[in-house]
Amino acid sequence: MRFAIMQGTPGYYPDESAAEEAIAGQEGMVLRLLLLYRGRPLAKEEIARHLTRPGKHAVSAASVPGYIARLRKKIGPDWIHSASGYSWAEHPADVDAFTFAGFIEEHDICEVDVDDVAAAYIDVYENLLDLHETWKMNPALPFADDQDDEFLASRYHEFERYLNCLRRCIIYVELRSRRKPRIEKAISRIEQLLAQDPYDDQSWALLLRARASLPGGESAALSMVARIQRQFPGGIPGELLYIINRVTEGRTDALFEVDHGQRTPEDQQRVTQLVQTIGISPSSELELRRSRLEPQECIRQTVSQLRFAGILATKWVADSYVQAEFAGLLERLDHSGGSVQFLLLDPESESYRKFSELRWSAGSAQPIDMLRRLSFAHHSFAVRLYDALPTFRIVLIDHGIVSFSPYLMDPGTDRARTGWEAPHIILDRTAPWPLARTFETLFDEMWRTASPLTS
Repeated sequence: MRFAIMQGTPGYYPDESAAEEAIAGQEGMVLRLLLLYRGRPLAKEEIARHLTRPGKHAVSAASVPGYIARLRKKIGPDWIHSASGYSWAEHPADVDAFTFAGFIEEHDICEVDVDDVAAAYIDVYENLLDLHETWKMNPALPFADDQDDEFLASRYHEFERYLNCLRRCIIYVELRSRRKPRIEKAISRIEQLLAQDPYDDQSWALLLRARASLPGGESAALSMVARIQRQFPGGIPGELLYIINRVTEGRTDALFEVDHGQRTPEDQQRVTQLVQTIGISPSSELELRRSRLEPQECIRQTVSQLRFAGILATKWVADSYVQAEFAGLLERLDHSGGSVQFLLLDPESESYRKFSELRWSAGSAQPIDMLRRLSFAHHSFAVRLYDALPTFRIVLIDHGIVSFSPYLMDPGTDRARTGWEAPHIILDRTAPWPLARTFETLFDEMWRTASPLTS
């Protein structure tokens, strides 16, 4: 049996092939407590004190045996001992929090420096991302305000350090990857760190170096220096000032390498076909991905911000697996301060009726109801409805990915039915005349005038 406590609701996997079974309510809090204490007996009075959250009614110690009984019924009676209090049984359980801590220690991730990332870390990039996606939360977070409990306070700070180490290691690996999309992803992650701690001079230094490394880096560096000066009006910290001087002096060793290799013939052929299909000038600089930016990839790519403009967002909720992944993203962004914005065609509008006629299908408004429930459950998720014939599907991810695809309104072709079959164009935000900014502005203006989805 494996246990998962590094997420909003703890749970367990009865065996390796089984799906996770969540344990909510007070039983879930008891499970989290017993796992964190790793075998130390807890009196029912201690458990009751930990279950009493600020602003809530006090939990009676007499209630604890009932919680224990219900927890045993879920996971089996042999996992909890009752000698000298309640404790976790000495069984070889696979607990995600301890596996996570072991991985961080095994690979010395906390000792990694951005300028000294070994090739091995580049090779385990996907594993690091998997860790970040799977283990989203400090397992002691619900007890972070228990300042009078030295043990839980130390566990909280220990796991917070591990999570910060993992986040920074992912950023370092992305910055050293030599690939422009990954460096842009690192920029989004650094911006997220600065939103949480705007006086972190190490993050400012990384952000300056990263932006200066991309095309158009000279003007980006000047803009970054101005931001830093506004952030530190009393004087820029010494180490950060040293980095600023190296970058502004044109020291290339202060920048991160970016590959500028030519496209393969196969890639060039795909670009040519796409340009001919979409009707964009062949001189336009397009970065063609091998994906249509399906919801699962959007979910995986998002660090802190996802914006989507479409019809009814059916593909986001029609499949139960995708819906679960989407809910997981929203849960992560709830905790990290991120956001998701969906702009959808109002199914009650005249525009929707007209659009339905053009594509020969009325569709179903059921996705709206499901999205309404998700929006109600997650403060990071907002939905607004517009009343106009749709022109483009737009996907904006963090500060890196800007994508659009056209809606075909011609009723004389089957392609009018399935908008996801349209070519998806990825635009370069750093181009001299960036079309990407146009679509960002288009989304912002549509959002400003759209109506919030009511409960």
